[in-house]
Amino acid sequence: MAKSELEVGLLLHTRDLIREAGPASFDGLWDQATRAEAAGFDHIWLGDSVTILSKARGDCIATLSALAVKTSRIKIGAVPFIAALRNPVLLAHALATADVISGGRIVLGVSVAPMAEYIERQFTACGVPFHEKAGRLSETIEIMRRLWTEESFAHAGKYFHFDEIGVLPKPIQQPTIPIWIAADRHDNAFKRVARLGDGWVTLTASLDKFKEGRQKIDAYAEEYGRSGQIPQTAVYASFNLNRNGDTARSEGWAWMEEFFRQPRAKLEYHFTIFGTPEECAERLRGYVQAGLTTVIVRIASEDWQGQAKLVLEELKPRLAG
Repeated sequence: MAKSELEVGLLLHTRDLIREAGPASFDGLWDQATRAEAAGFDHIWLGDSVTILSKARGDCIATLSALAVKTSRIKIGAVPFIAALRNPVLLAHALATADVISGGRIVLGVSVAPMAEYIERQFTACGVPFHEKAGRLSETIEIMRRLWTEESFAHAGKYFHFDEIGVLPKPIQQPTIPIWIAADRHDNAFKRVARLGDGWVTLTASLDKFKEGRQKIDAYAEEYGRSGQIPQTAVYASFNLNRNGDTARSEGWAWMEEFFRQPRAKLEYHFTIFGTPEECAERLRGYVQAGLTTVIVRIASEDWQGQAKLVLEELKPRLAG
């Protein structure tokens, strides 16, 4: 069976919209989204945080819905989306509504969230026990899928209980809104992808670990009777392309330090792809051969339009076929 063309999504930068001096404005985001659609990106993505001031963003679902009105074709997603922070019934209702507003273009890249003190504070502020985040994510996905596909049902789970209910509207997408699940290291995470995911999202910069992760997911999926049902495999990485590779690496890391307000030594965990278009393509070819279907691009440059042009016209064609 022939492989589908590699899809390329663009992460929209939203932190600067509300954390700089002066009143918050999303006008720049609407402009970037419409330009990304016109340029030919397959999807646009938002990050998700609620109470973390250093990563402050507008409400994720509200912004997805607004982007649905501002665009007409491009898919609209959130990654990494911390679904377990939210009540699953309210979340299912909001996302189904956004899917209808968008005409069936919503996609989620959910994450269990890392083990970090600032993440724990966010869960505590939202009234969710931090040690329950993995179990709550799995149960939340199960509840949302049922609310999106069934007229009504009752639920008695480990974390959530309710009598027979249903929500309207239902999503436009059939059978449901796609849910891609982040996993990088732990077997339980790979099992979650295999049991509940429509796709896999990874930040791993190691090709060997990427291959190992995909193999584990496929093996677990077969055990769960879901062989072939997790077709999407996405890498989430930061890019800076330049015909001079050293310039790309220098500019890329300078942008990362400025954006994250941390020195490079504390940012090495990010998957960075900096170099000439051919160097970047060479970095990704092994991933494509191992099953990569989607690249989610964070542009590590102030010249996002110039970088977008290089990604779509110089990098993507080198990965075709």
